[in-house]
Amino acid sequence: MPATVSDIDACTKRLEVSVPREEVLREMDRAFARLSGRVRIKGFRKGKVPRQILERYYGEEVQAEVVNRVIGTSYRQLLVERGMRPVGEPNVTDISMEKDAPELQYKATVEVIPPFELGGYTGLAVTVTRRPVTEEAMEAQIRLLRQRAAHFHEVDRPAQAGDYVQFDIEAFEEGEPVPGTKGENQAMLLGEDENEKALEDALIGMPLGGEKEVDIQIPDTAAPALAGKALRFKVQLKGLKEPHLPDLNEEFVRSLGRGFNTVEELRGQIRREMETVEDAQVRGQGMGELLRGLVEAHPFEVPPTLVKAELDERVREVERRLGRENQGARLTPSQQDEVRERLAPEALGRVREVILVERVREKEGIRAEAEDVEAHVRRLAARYGMDPEKLKKRMAMTGGLDSLVSNINYNKTVEWLYGQAKVEVKVEAAAKVGASAAQ
Repeated sequence: MPATVSDIDACTKRLEVSVPREEVLREMDRAFARLSGRVRIKGFRKGKVPRQILERYYGEEVQAEVVNRVIGTSYRQLLVERGMRPVGEPNVTDISMEKDAPELQYKATVEVIPPFELGGYTGLAVTVTRRPVTEEAMEAQIRLLRQRAAHFHEVDRPAQAGDYVQFDIEAFEEGEPVPGTKGENQAMLLGEDENEKALEDALIGMPLGGEKEVDIQIPDTAAPALAGKALRFKVQLKGLKEPHLPDLNEEFVRSLGRGFNTVEELRGQIRREMETVEDAQVRGQGMGELLRGLVEAHPFEVPPTLVKAELDERVREVERRLGRENQGARLTPSQQDEVRERLAPEALGRVREVILVERVREKEGIRAEAEDVEAHVRRLAARYGMDPEKLKKRMAMTGGLDSLVSNINYNKTVEWLYGQAKVEVKVEAAAKVGASAAQ
């Protein structure tokens, strides 16, 4: 198959291809044979319609179909032979096959994943940090259980850590209210790690009915309209309740409904749960380090189309999160551009990571087995309360099954890579952990 491939850039190629007429004619014969078995034309039995009759009724349609099929097959074959992988569909121009011409000729431009040498990917050095499960950390978990079972009573004193408070809040910028920031009867349990520190510091020590102004730096991960701004918030304390925690005894342990009768049984289970969580955290941290190392060791150009698709999905996720926080809220075009610029490095890294993992998967012959797919479908069906077979058929029709297989392939390959890595686990000093838990 005579062809030339020239560079527009590292990821965009210009193709000039000639397909021998014999190949096109053989494909035409197969297409008309398939058509003959499908169509009904008055006066002829099914499957017995003469070729010239089929050409009269369907000639142009079949020729267009065959040309598209031949082009699709030929350009993919050409790129594979050159070690390139197409991304998306090509832009095909100048299609030509005159009646007596010996070849079908066409030109096309297409984005590709350029060839690159897959370097070492086994035995990668990974260092992770593990936090030991300390007595202080366990006591903090037990206290959380007691706090969830606490009874709250209204009090008339300044707010302090552990109190449940209700408050009104609104942000101002240069003295003007900021839309979407006003909240009435907001609730907060003081002393929680996830609380905004500046806001909590303002509430602690405030008397019931008191008011304060506090400057808060909005994080870059917030909605784009607010992200990165320093705003002044006015806060008024509307309600204040003091917690009364249940005693840590056998009665409390049984009230949890977890099948334990003694405090020691509860402590043992909490330790096991915390160890399991830490195991998962360490493994996730290690896999992240491994993938970052793999990407750093394999610099290569990435097709802009793939990066754009990844960025599009990330922008949609920001909009979904924004919509959950403020119903109907949408990003403006300029805000979308800001999000794209901020997330572009992450999107580029993610695309490289996916390409590399797929290349390793192919080389190692890792693939989703039928039982892997069935197990995932059953779990999804249980979550949605559906029949597994019906869900599988629906996923097959919508493309969800292909996506599921891709995810399984990716996860199995990353698990395999992690199993091949040289993982060093450093245990964080207990004193440091205890200090963190106490804060």
